[in-house]
Amino acid sequence: MWREAERTGRGVALEDLQGIRGRVRAHRFQRRTLHNWAFAQQITLTRYKAARAGIAFLLVDPAYTSQTCPECGHISRANRPARGRFVCKRCGLAGHADHIAARNIATRGIAGWAAINQPHATGLPSARRDRESEPPASVGGS
Repeated sequence: MWREAERTGRGVALEDLQGIRGRVRAHRFQRRTLHNWAFAQQITLTRYKAARAGIAFLLVDPAYTSQTCPECGHISRANRPARGRFVCKRCGLAGHADHIAARNIATRGIAGWAAINQPHATGLPSARRDRESEPPASVGGS
């Protein structure tokens, strides 16, 4: 993934999976796989490789990524009629649920990176600017 991001000049966005073990309801056999997966290690290694390649890395909120339509923005549990299937009830967009979630994660990553890289607006109060513009306090009390 970082090679593709490096080649295209884009970044890498992953879901922030902190606390997922407590949030996810899984069947008995899926729990074993879930609890053996090292989420923190995956994030650490991906962050390291992204930094090494000089590309952006961002963790995004995973809420509703597989229930949100990337075309019209409609969010509904009904958009997921089956485990691996996505069909938007508003616009009819259909596809594999993991692909739809990946599109939503990418969109959130782009939006998050754009927000981080916004230039600071001029004219906003600054502690340094405020200190520099204040007249010096009189020492002798004249």
